[in-house]
Parts: sequence; structure tokens; C-alpha cells
Amino acid sequence: MAWWRFLLLLSSSLAFRKSDFTDWDCRRVNSKLVLWNTLREVAVAEADAAESSLFTVPNLVSTVSDFETSTEVFEMLFTECPLGTIFLLEIALGSCLLNHGQYTFEPCEATGDLLMEFMLRRNVSMAMLLTATWPIKQALDMPFLYEFGADTASSWHTVQNSPVYICDQQVADNGEGGFEWPQLQELIWIAVRDEEQVLPKVRNLIFGKEIQNLVTDQLQDPHHFLPDCLSGWIATLLIFAGITWHMESYVYFSYEQVLKRYLAALEFWEFFGSGWLLSALMGQVCVMHRTINEMDFSGSELLKDPHINSIGSLRLKASPIFSATAAAVLGEGARPYSVNGESRLLTYAVYVWGEAFLKWLPAYIRRFHSLGVYNLMVFGDIATYQVCSAIQRAVCLQLDTKNSLHRYTIPLALMNLGVDAFILDFDIYPFQDPTPVLISEMESYSVAPELLIGGSFGDACICNALAFYRSTPSLRDFIRGLLDWLYEHPFPHAVSQRALSAFLGEAPMQKKQSTSPVVVKAERLAPWLPDRASPGIAWAVLDPGVQFSSSANLETSGWAGDAEMSQPVFRSSRHSPQRPELLRYTIQTPRDTWTEGK
Repeated sequence: MAWWRFLLLLSSSLAFRKSDFTDWDCRRVNSKLVLWNTLREVAVAEADAAESSLFTVPNLVSTVSDFETSTEVFEMLFTECPLGTIFLLEIALGSCLLNHGQYTFEPCEATGDLLMEFMLRRNVSMAMLLTATWPIKQALDMPFLYEFGADTASSWHTVQNSPVYICDQQVADNGEGGFEWPQLQELIWIAVRDEEQVLPKVRNLIFGKEIQNLVTDQLQDPHHFLPDCLSGWIATLLIFAGITWHMESYVYFSYEQVLKRYLAALEFWEFFGSGWLLSALMGQVCVMHRTINEMDFSGSELLKDPHINSIGSLRLKASPIFSATAAAVLGEGARPYSVNGESRLLTYAVYVWGEAFLKWLPAYIRRFHSLGVYNLMVFGDIATYQVCSAIQRAVCLQLDTKNSLHRYTIPLALMNLGVDAFILDFDIYPFQDPTPVLISEMESYSVAPELLIGGSFGDACICNALAFYRSTPSLRDFIRGLLDWLYEHPFPHAVSQRALSAFLGEAPMQKKQSTSPVVVKAERLAPWLPDRASPGIAWAVLDPGVQFSSSANLETSGWAGDAEMSQPVFRSSRHSPQRPELLRYTIQTPRDTWTEGK
């Protein structure tokens, strides 16, 4: 039982307070009112079929009618399943407007107000709404309201044709013509009507000097900025948000912050029936589905230190992957090592998905074994598990969901079990046993770092393709905050490394004998970050030039060692070195290196 004392952890007084991740898909809700899983599956199936508007589907409409517009009941449902409740209210509003709302808003006003409250005035991000599994985007579309607007007796006609909403071309203070809002509105209509992308139609207008000046004024002084055409300005911001969603997280979140304030102030008819097609434009902001919310490990296994009394109690209560990880720790998955006289447990871990990479996996594992490193845990899908399991003494663990957040779930689960974890990308190649060098690295600081991260010696940026996590209460708490932020903000394009950089900041530890300070520039992630993004952790950058070098595809990175005097510990296989004879082991030369495990 000597090993087990390393797994027995007490909850820290600084422990992350959230006990579980938000169940946005409502897969685990035990409700007495709605079968959320069944409802979501029906809704998704109907949306995929797309034979009719979702608010005309009998199964969906009948489910909504069970609750009418009872605010109290919908408040209860929103507590159980926010996105599912928003979807139900969309169906209720669409059905009501189609049947009762041709001439007046009044019959559907209570439902519309409740929907706007839950969708835009509560703490649900636009990205979460628009990348959800629930077909919320499809239910935003109510084109029949514009058919109602053709009737001059309809209230929709006023909404869609009033000068207040159309915004005739304004005259600037200097007497010159202002921005051509009617032209922008016409181009948006043409694009949406023809089912084309809006940006190519409006590019020349919205990137003109007038709009760019307005954008600058809005973002620099949002509390005092007053647009001369509110509906047109909201439409413009929605288009810009859609552009930046695919380009730059900081700018996107800046737009989202401004948009939520504007959208929350609208009445439901101004949003759904606007002549600026606001609901249609909002649906185009985020065009990707987020990764499935499930992360294999349960929320409590990641967000809290487990109170483990015995292996038996863990096996009874834990998820399959957490139980398997604990079993691997007790086997060959973790090995004892000592830093500054303190005995600890250490594992190396890599995660692999995809058929294209599996041919390299046996040689990858054997290379670690040839260096005497058997405490390598390989996480992956079922195909990875099967290939890995065929290797003698390999430690293999199966994940059911492919999720980019596993970059942090895996080290956090290991740290929660009392294990220090060195996490590697699959294109990181070992040249020697890394453990002695790792120990030397930690002991070269006045205080042993809790986090060691790869870097680039020329770009002052981190590289989380290789990162060492020492299991401490403060680091576990820090990674929980980071993981929770990423989970709640499903932004695309490799934001996980940028988030870590933004959370860490720009104050890495310096070595005791350092003659030149290590400089790190933090990424700009969002205009606001949680308090825990200012870490109370000791972190440092691994030597990026020789021992832990990063990709040579960047002009300021790559291996900077001497062939006769130094040898790397890890290097990325994405190298194209100037002196290729130094790289005797690379993924590009499998026959004479990897297949033999040299």
C-alpha cells in the first residue's frame, strides 16, 4: 500500500469551487417534466431533415403546449436545461406568431419576452447558443414574418418599414453625406434571400472609412457611443463578429460583449422581425458545432480533489477512464522519483487520435521503452487502444470522445491522483531519458516550479506541445479554472494554447544561476478573464534551444545545440533542420529508426 499514500489527497482550502461542468446538452438531467435527451434527438433529427420550419413539427409543438407560457415553469426548466428551454421557447414563439401574430404582437408577447430574457439577458454566451447541439440556430429563422410585413395592416409592416428602423441616409454634422445605411440593408437582404454569404456582398461598405471610424469609437468608449442607426449598427456588429469568430478571439469577444448589451435591450419583434434580418445574421456568427461536451472524466473527478478511501471505493464510483487511469498509476503508468529530497510519482502521457497516426504508434512507444521509460501512458480512441495494447508493457487508456480539452483533462486527472505529469504531443520525439534532465531543471530554481512549459527562444511565446505539471493544490486549482473557461467559451482555432498563455501572464520564474532573463509575452485572449487567470503558481519555461526545442518551421525556433557537445531531450518532428545529420531519429525516416526502435 506504499504506492497508495501518493494517491490520497486532501481537499485544498483553495479548491476550485465549481463541482461540475454545465450540462449544456442536457444529457445527464434527471427531470420530472421533460425527457431532454429524447427531445434533443427529435429536434436534431427534424433539423437535419429540414422539410419544414421546426415550429411546425407536431412533436415539438405539442411538447411546448404542455407548458403554455407559465413563467414559473419555464424558470424551473431553464434551471434544469438552459439551452433546451431556449429551444422550447423558440418553438413556442414561432408557432404562436404563425397562428396568431399576423397583425399584432400581443398574443405572443409573453412568450417573446421570456425567450429574449433567457436567450440574451442571462449568462449564456452567444457562442454557446450558436454552437450548441440543440438546433437553436435553425429555430431562429422565421421568414414568414416578412410575408406578414407585406400587409400594410400588419404591425410587422411598421417594424420593417418605419424610418426609425430603416435609417434613411443621415447627414453628418459637417453637412456631408453620412453612411449609406439603406444600401447596406439592401445588400444584406439580397445575400440572405439568395442564400449567399453576407460578407462578400457588404465587404466594400463595412470596411470603408466611415464604418471603421465607428468601430473604433464603439470599442474605445462603448458606454458613450450612440450609433445614428441602431438596427443597422447591430447588423454590422453581427457581421464583424462572424468574421472575427474565424480569426481573432480577443476581437470576437470584444464584439460579443458589445452585442450582448445591444441585443438584450431589443424587443422580440425588433429582433425576429427586423428589416435588418438580425436573427438571421446572428445565426451566421458561429458556423461550427462545438466538440461534444462530454469529456469522459466526470466533472467532479476533474474539478475537485477526490476523497479516496480505497481502490474499491474508487472503482465503484469513478468513471471508467478515471478508474483505468488510477489502475495505471498503481501499475507501470507512474514511477517514483525524487526532487530536492521529496519522493513523488511521475508519468509521461500522450494522446493520439486518427487512423493516419496509428502506423507510428508502435515505434513511438518502443522508442520510450528503449530509453528505459516505461511510465508512458497512451490515451486515445478505440483504434489507438487496440494498437497500443499489442505492445508489450505499454500502458494504454481508451477515451470515448475526441475533445481538444483533453490536453488539460488528462494532466488534471493525473494530478488529482497525486501524480506529476509530463504531457506530450504525438510529434514530440525523445532523444534520451527525460527524467534526470527534468529533475535537474526543477532543482535549478530556488523553488521547484509547479509548471514547466515549452517555448520558443526567439518569439517569447510558450508552446504547450510539451508541458510538465507538478501536482500541487495551487496548480490543480489553476488548471481547473483554465479548463472551465475553455469549456464555457467554445472558440475555434487552437485557442487552448493561447488561453494557457493568457492565464499564465508574463512572469515566469528565473533560474538561480541565470545570466539572461527568460522573457514571455502573454497572448491577448479576451477583454476580461476570471480572477484565477492571475496565477499564484510557480511556473517556468523549459530550455527551448537545446534540450526541449520546438519547431524549426519558425525562423526564430529550432534546435540551437552543438552536435558534439549537446544532445536534445525532446524535439518536435516538425523540424527541417539545416544540419539534418543531427536528427538521427525523426518521423520522416521510419525504416532505419522508428521501426527498429533505436
